[in-house]
Amino acid sequence: MSAVLDVSEQRRVEELSRASQERLQATARLATVGEMASLLSHELNQPLAAIASYATGSMNLLHEATLTDPQLATSLNDAMQRIGQQAERAGKVIKSVHDFVRRRDQSRVDVAPRTLLDNVMPLVALQARKLGVRVELRCATGLPHVLCDRTMVEQVLLNLSRNGMQAMQDDTPYKTLTLLVRTVPPTTGQQWMEFVVADQGHGIAEELTEKLFTPFFTTKEEGMGLGLSLCRTVVEQHGGLLQHGPNQPRGTVFSFTLPQT
Repeated sequence: MSAVLDVSEQRRVEELSRASQERLQATARLATVGEMASLLSHELNQPLAAIASYATGSMNLLHEATLTDPQLATSLNDAMQRIGQQAERAGKVIKSVHDFVRRRDQSRVDVAPRTLLDNVMPLVALQARKLGVRVELRCATGLPHVLCDRTMVEQVLLNLSRNGMQAMQDDTPYKTLTLLVRTVPPTTGQQWMEFVVADQGHGIAEELTEKLFTPFFTTKEEGMGLGLSLCRTVVEQHGGLLQHGPNQPRGTVFSFTLPQT
């Protein structure tokens, strides 16, 4: 006795499944390329703007005086050094975002919270001067270090700081941006450090809170809607939590946690 089983239909289904899977992978790769391009254009805006600003200032100094002036030479040297630093930072952002999009294991290092703040302050201070915002830092000495991808976490701090300052462009009476670092109670045995960015702007409407972290959702005319979405993803990849709430007497408070070393 023998039996014959027709497997042609099964093979056809398997072939269709394989072809469908290949198309899905190709679509995913294209989506990744688009996501990466969008993230890069968004995150490189700040350091490139700083490079342009420092370069313009250097050219103005050259026109106003000669290099025989020692003080002028020092100013030009400082400006050119800052240009080099920001150009180097732009390169690091490209590499970090590239690794982030490809879901590689990011390079995490032991870093002091104050170091993260100091690294972003040149860019924060530059925009603060343009918008007439006072920046207040609250970071005690001797705080425990955190383990993080420092370039991406610095981008989170920059995004949140930039959003906070832009929220105070209207007739806000007190334009103060507060950057605060503090320890929080441990959860499940893990010690955490909390980074807080508080503004005194117009606040966030209740109907917008659910959409706030949705990719491509933005309330800005020229915004891309990727900043907060990226911030949340970066923080969650570190095992932390990004949240927000109202500030008193007005404004918004964003905070996120990072694991201590």
